[in-house]
Amino acid sequence: MKVLVIGGSRFVGPYIVDTLLKDGHEVTLFNRGRVQIKYGKGVRFVKGDRNKGFNIKEHFDAVIDNCAYTGDQTKSALDQLDFDFFLNFGTAASYRRTGMFPLTEESALGDWPAWGDYNKGKVECENVLKGSGVRYASIRPVYILGPKNYVDRESFIYSRLLKSTPLKIPGNGEAVVQFVFAKDVAASIVMLVTKKLSGAFNCAADDAITLNDLIEKMGEIVGKTPVVEHNLSTDGAKWNDDEFPFANENFFCRNDKLKALGIRFTPLLAGLREDYKNYYKKLATG
Repeated sequence: MKVLVIGGSRFVGPYIVDTLLKDGHEVTLFNRGRVQIKYGKGVRFVKGDRNKGFNIKEHFDAVIDNCAYTGDQTKSALDQLDFDFFLNFGTAASYRRTGMFPLTEESALGDWPAWGDYNKGKVECENVLKGSGVRYASIRPVYILGPKNYVDRESFIYSRLLKSTPLKIPGNGEAVVQFVFAKDVAASIVMLVTKKLSGAFNCAADDAITLNDLIEKMGEIVGKTPVVEHNLSTDGAKWNDDEFPFANENFFCRNDKLKALGIRFTPLLAGLREDYKNYYKKLATG
């Protein structure tokens, strides 16, 4: 297959490109070139800014859009590119806030105040695709973890645990949340693209955990007893992501659709231990 990857230079992106190459696909990478990544043979790099137009005329079997954050960005990709199948890197944060869990692919999309403009833009992307008539899939991950996470999540927590710096958990910390590892997101995306499977697909590991228990488990991994404070003023939609990387909002989904297609998700604690040993320990300790 000839696959165009929009973005693809950081975090989940390199996993996607590596998996495509291992499966024998021809990859074109389109991004601004701000992050220098060395890829092997089979990758063609096209430097550009999606907001200024793609200027790519060739036909692709599939397009993987890693970085659309507004409906206009999705629409321009659909209008300007020639392809058979489109994969939208969406998010479970595009669901409407609800008290009914777990979220399924049939749960309504809409406003979830805690996620702010990110939620609004991602909902726009989904709505553009829904009305476009193109053949597409939308993958909806929960919080993503893994090495080289450009969102300050694991490193935020581990660095504070190691220094016995207080972790200010929003609200009472009893929200139940889910995670998924970057390599599993990439495997899911490549599978959907190569099989050209249409529809929405939640992407989440089997485990669900409270914020309080997450910190306890991460403390066990580094061998430190967490110093915890609870900030009731940042509960729910008042969440401050500069103070703590996860909101005190229930956020967990069913993952049956991807599992039925053969995807196996890394267990949360096993993945955290592996990533700390192989990456975050060195990062946190210098």
